[in-house]
Amino acid sequence: MHALFISIAKRAGLGYTAFMKRKKHRTKADIITGVLYVIFGMLVAGALYGLGSLGYTLFGAEIGNSYYADLAEDMRVEDAVNFTALLAKNPEIKAWISLNDTAIDLPVVQTTDNSFYLTHRFDEKKNKLGTPFIDAGNTGAFSDRNTVIYGHAVRSGAMLGSLWEYENPNYYQRHPELKLYLADGRQWTLAVFACARVQGVRSEIPLSFASDADFVTMVEDLRASSAFSSAVKVAATDRLVTFCVVSPDGGEERLLVCCKIIESASAPTTISDVITDTTAPAATEIVPQQTTAPLESPAA
Repeated sequence: MHALFISIAKRAGLGYTAFMKRKKHRTKADIITGVLYVIFGMLVAGALYGLGSLGYTLFGAEIGNSYYADLAEDMRVEDAVNFTALLAKNPEIKAWISLNDTAIDLPVVQTTDNSFYLTHRFDEKKNKLGTPFIDAGNTGAFSDRNTVIYGHAVRSGAMLGSLWEYENPNYYQRHPELKLYLADGRQWTLAVFACARVQGVRSEIPLSFASDADFVTMVEDLRASSAFSSAVKVAATDRLVTFCVVSPDGGEERLLVCCKIIESASAPTTISDVITDTTAPAATEIVPQQTTAPLESPAA
């Protein structure tokens, strides 16, 4: 496309130059005509560029959705993921996540640049839907107290768009957990316990904590501001996975869907194994943390 723009501009420029070189017979009309050639060429090039950008906007999501649907069909067989094939396609694969009855059936990657997978698919081709990715500050092995996964949330529900639905308490009742598949064959449950909006700054989504008390305080703050009440127990020794997307109405806020990792055991663990009762946990006062450090997360 860019080569076409350059070709058009060059032709317009050559036309103008030809007029200018006709010194003996050059007239004012010739000069005006040459200038018009240049202007016309620039207008055509601009129009074509605009059409290309429009096409990327209109069809980028459709192409990306089709790609991930095909990838899930090829890589997911019943309740297993073909990580051997995924690693051959992209060695930065870390996990696979799925949420029943939604488009969330996706690979999770990690690289050193938190901006790369905002605009690149799993096969590293440029696409507006990007790929869900783990924060570069995490280990990538889900051994941190809080592993943060970013991704685009699309209003159609594509990619991580279904996470917005957790602001509806009824949705949480129908979708209390996600599935996390690891490359070594383990399958963990992610028990959702909060959905809250926070400011888009790093301190609001910490990866590590100075003490157990700080960790517990964050969990209590998230519960207090959550869109629904959950009876999932979270202890100081637990590890979390937090999904971070833009809020449904845009702006500087981020929507967090917070989950407790439940590792596989000899017998399958269900959501009922980690709840106390149906009484909502007591609310605690949120103490905001002051910082100006930007949070690297998707903006659309």
